[in-house]
Amino acid sequence: MSTLIISLPLEAVSTQTEFDFVVTDDGNTVAQTGRALAVALPQLDKPGDVCIATAPVRALSWHPVTVPVGVTLGSTRMRAVLDGLLEDKLLDDVDLFHLALPPNFQTGMAQWVAACERRWLAMAVQGLEAAKRPVSRVVPEWGPPAAPLRLHVTGPLDDPQLLVCGDSGVGLFPLKTEVLEGFALADNVSAEPALVRLASEMWQRSVSPLSKAEQLMQTIHSPWDLSKRLQMRSMVNRGKLDWLQAPRWRSTRWAAAALVGVNLLGLNALAWVGEQQLAVKREAMQAMLTRNFPHLKIIVDAPLQMAREVQLLEQARAAPATGDLDVMLGALSQALPAGHTLKGVDYTNGQLRLKGLELTVDEASAWSARLSGQGYSAARDGVNWLLQPAAATAGKR
Repeated sequence: MSTLIISLPLEAVSTQTEFDFVVTDDGNTVAQTGRALAVALPQLDKPGDVCIATAPVRALSWHPVTVPVGVTLGSTRMRAVLDGLLEDKLLDDVDLFHLALPPNFQTGMAQWVAACERRWLAMAVQGLEAAKRPVSRVVPEWGPPAAPLRLHVTGPLDDPQLLVCGDSGVGLFPLKTEVLEGFALADNVSAEPALVRLASEMWQRSVSPLSKAEQLMQTIHSPWDLSKRLQMRSMVNRGKLDWLQAPRWRSTRWAAAALVGVNLLGLNALAWVGEQQLAVKREAMQAMLTRNFPHLKIIVDAPLQMAREVQLLEQARAAPATGDLDVMLGALSQALPAGHTLKGVDYTNGQLRLKGLELTVDEASAWSARLSGQGYSAARDGVNWLLQPAAATAGKR
């Protein structure tokens, strides 16, 4: 299993940014080191390979905070509580910072919180992912603050710096004799190979060499992940670029705004045309209604009013049919022999079934003759009589 360790620069990451990197196969020895663009960094594609990014000292500030008991790690109140605790400690608006909590976060006790510029970290992660070098974690190059005290001399030969990492914080100081005297009792002292001799002479003590690559390898064992809960990293592809704020996407933003504006104008124009067409159809319907039914003076709902008037016309002009129930009952009452009553009547589709009608042969013959004169026929249907229009009977034949 190989590990690629990438040192993030202080400046905003772009396609032209070069990164210092180290590759180790066992976590103890350096297999490869160098400096390259993101797309030229070593590609780790074997199962178990890991890519880690380190944040430089100057990109982070460390702050001790005590979060009240009851505010859980996943609580929506957490960010508001941290903003309130750090508002006076950060040099800029708290909304511009990403705040990283310790791996073993606990409420009710003082713990270190790392702060860095949110856009800087998000763009760095995004740049590496765009180059197909996604990082699993972002760890501090030095930190968190903790005992024992560690001192390291770094920087160029003409402007060396003393890095101090202890339980009081992490910081850089000019390499001066008076500064060194303040840390005379420190045991863990190192320097970059080119600065070992200078540091030893100024300090009058032995200093262990520690190269940049060796220091980067030590970060493998850090449990921190500064990018955890980083905004724009919670998307499908972690570390999406905040293009709504990035200056180099200004022209894209203007183009997108113009496109949205044109589409809105087009939709409004289509809606206006549709409304005009609907108004024309409405006026035509009203004109047709007033032309065919001039007695209507007030038009409220032309289609509904027209349907109602047509229905009234149909009812007024309709002639009674011989198969209608009321017509058949009228013919039955005229033809029924005197002294006879019915026990029941069933009407279905122009057929009238008479129940309980008992007639003699002569009465049945006379009754059938009278019904025939009115256009009906009567026939036995079991114990009942079936009365129907004569035209329907002829049709069946």
